[in-house]
Amino acid sequence: MQSVKKILIFGSVLFISSAFGQTPKTETWFSIQLPVALSPKWQWHNDVGYRTIGSSLNLYQYLYRTGVRKIITKNWSAATGVAFFSTRASYQKEDHVFGNEFRIWHEINHQQMAGGSANFQNRLRIEERFFQQAGDEEAYNALRLRYRTGITQKLTSNWSMQIADEYMQQLSKADFNFNQNRLMFSVIRTIKQQVQLQAGYMWLLRSNSSQHILTIAFQKIIELNGNRDN
Repeated sequence: MQSVKKILIFGSVLFISSAFGQTPKTETWFSIQLPVALSPKWQWHNDVGYRTIGSSLNLYQYLYRTGVRKIITKNWSAATGVAFFSTRASYQKEDHVFGNEFRIWHEINHQQMAGGSANFQNRLRIEERFFQQAGDEEAYNALRLRYRTGITQKLTSNWSMQIADEYMQQLSKADFNFNQNRLMFSVIRTIKQQVQLQAGYMWLLRSNSSQHILTIAFQKIIELNGNRDN
């Protein structure tokens, strides 16, 4: 009886370890953002991303997002576009099956300066998500609402820090449920007028798991409206 009990306990531990092991506790997200200023009021949005399995450099997901942005006023802007995601079917690097997702996205942004050195931001984004069949997972569609609020505090002429939170709610298969929440802290280095390097930490909470994510982003604004960067 004691042996059976030990076997059951050992099996339970293996099951729990396996279940938690399916989602690594850490990831690294790399991104390159290359917005193109077409005119003082219009911008072509571009960003690419590479996301890893755990702390390794093995690919879990890559993405490309593009669209157009309209600068409405000094504080308001709106954008719309499409995005393409390719995601490994599992976190096992031996799994070479990737599922593709196509998105149509729309967003509105508001920012407000306070005290001359702090910038408050609010963003509402709506995503129409179209998942293709991948392995045993059938194709399906979803609608996701994302609300992000943050503050960027300028520390010196070249250094800033940012704290932000983004909440997501998703409608899929007739259910409207919590999708995830992202709490982010990052440090921003302005290399020159239109070039920034950003590194940070994100705590990503899902309904059944959470992850600690290292984020590294490079941004360069390309000017086509006559105001070239130095």
